[in-house]
Amino acid sequence: MVRKQQHRRRSASGRSSSRRSASSRDAARKVSAGRIILALVTVLALGFVVVLAWAGVGAARALPHIERAQQVASGLDMQAVLAGDTSQVEELQDELAAARSSTSGPVWTLAEGIPWVGPQFAAARTLTETLDDLASGGLATAAEAGEGVDALMPVDGQIDVAGMGALNVQVEAALDAVVEARSRLATIEPASVVTPLRDGTAQIDGLLAEIEPTLEGTSLATSLLPGFLGADGERQHLLLLQNNAEWRSQGGIIGSVIELTVNDGQIEFTDQAPGASFERSEGAITPLEFDTELIYGDRPARYMQNPTMIPEFAEAAHVATEFWKADRGGDPNGVIAIDPVTLSYMLEATGPLELPTGDTISSENAVELLLNEAYLRYEDPAEQDLFFSVAAEAVFDALLGDDVDPVTAVDAITRAVEERRLLVWSADEEERALLEDTSVAGAMPVSDEDSTGFGVYLNDGTGAKLDYYMAAGSSVQWCTDNTASVRVTLRNDAPEDIRDYPDYLLGTSGEETESGVPRGITRTLTYVYLPGGAELSSDVGDAQLAGQHGGRNVYEWTTDLAPGESATLDLQAGTTTGPELDLVSTPVLNEVEVDPEC
Repeated sequence: MVRKQQHRRRSASGRSSSRRSASSRDAARKVSAGRIILALVTVLALGFVVVLAWAGVGAARALPHIERAQQVASGLDMQAVLAGDTSQVEELQDELAAARSSTSGPVWTLAEGIPWVGPQFAAARTLTETLDDLASGGLATAAEAGEGVDALMPVDGQIDVAGMGALNVQVEAALDAVVEARSRLATIEPASVVTPLRDGTAQIDGLLAEIEPTLEGTSLATSLLPGFLGADGERQHLLLLQNNAEWRSQGGIIGSVIELTVNDGQIEFTDQAPGASFERSEGAITPLEFDTELIYGDRPARYMQNPTMIPEFAEAAHVATEFWKADRGGDPNGVIAIDPVTLSYMLEATGPLELPTGDTISSENAVELLLNEAYLRYEDPAEQDLFFSVAAEAVFDALLGDDVDPVTAVDAITRAVEERRLLVWSADEEERALLEDTSVAGAMPVSDEDSTGFGVYLNDGTGAKLDYYMAAGSSVQWCTDNTASVRVTLRNDAPEDIRDYPDYLLGTSGEETESGVPRGITRTLTYVYLPGGAELSSDVGDAQLAGQHGGRNVYEWTTDLAPGESATLDLQAGTTTGPELDLVSTPVLNEVEVDPEC
């Protein structure tokens, strides 16, 4: 009995000893595990520091090159690049190549995965790589294309349409590179990066946003012009010279019409006629769209001077061609409209020209000479028309000559297009498709899920050339999420003694015009187009509903202004279309700064 108890005590003692041994082993294992974890954490921490240090050194090396590249990019002259000047592009390439070599590799990739700082490294790499690819790809291609920009310029009256086709391929590649670069920059989340990177990304994207329209315009021109200039056979086009001294929706009355015959890039003036010389049609020379006639009556289709009253240039061009066919014969393939402001831009590329009259016409005096001085100098309309004909022939002869600066010429065309002073219509369906949705198509404003478009179109109601002295301005802004405000201001800057000016300039025969406007007063018919589906949510003031045009409510506002007087119209409209506000308005000679009010 005693032995059994002793055995049990020994067994209990053995179990206790075993438990102490197991506990010691567990403690040892925990210590070892702790040391291993500590070692791992230490290694990871050291690795973290090493990665940060290595990437930081790379960033420090890249920073001066990135900053210099941003400076070069911000001053990039795209017109010079498109003219073949590679100096800026080459410097940009050198700086970005150096920056890219310091912001790449496996260590930099590891750094991009580190919380908070990772997005900074990723953004720096994206920005650097995007710019480097753009400089070595798109901009370099644009510079190469610029070396062939002379294909846009006539030599002995002929443009190299084959060379223009080759130029188009390069310009399209440059445009694609810019679009791709903007897409890559959009992947950088502004909220996740520090201010310098955020500002740098915004700056570069802003630069590309300015470059993109230039490339788009050049791409359109090099796509459209070969066919338009007769690459596939002879064509006839009408060139409409608008007169901004007597407003019409698209700019001004048609003062003169020139027929251009083109074949394989060869351009010839084959006929010319003043707008006033076309016989007045007793009825509309061609049926107008129902909405057009509802707003403007049949006036746009009864006088050759009036088709540009229509705010849709495609319809205006069709009416003009019908007048030409009835009076001069032929079947025009296209229509181009420009104004004296466009001519003044073009004269920057040719330099001053001597006219047979002894006058010198230049970019500085072209508008005044053609739209005002001629009416003060020549009282006989036939003499005025002859002067305009001589001046136009001299300018276009110079433009078709060999002494034209291509960079300035491209810049002049770009400015005219941006200001809607240069409009184009083609009878060819494929060419019309190219023109669609561009400003040169001269279309009415569009409202859709992306944008909300207003239109403000000015038309002279005096029958005079007094809009040379008028100033106009319009603007739009959002008042609430679904309500926008449009403001239009007109101001008469004519001299106080305007009543003493010649009858032809005043449109009078005695004390009033044919339409009953007192001598020296300027009457303007302003048509405000609301966005499609929009309804007026404010008082109409002095305006009145004229009808609907293409689903847009149109309000007519008539003003009679004496010298020194001004008038303003404010309208608000409720709309459910897109967030981007757009305003299409008549291009004028003198603009007024306008801030809308809610």
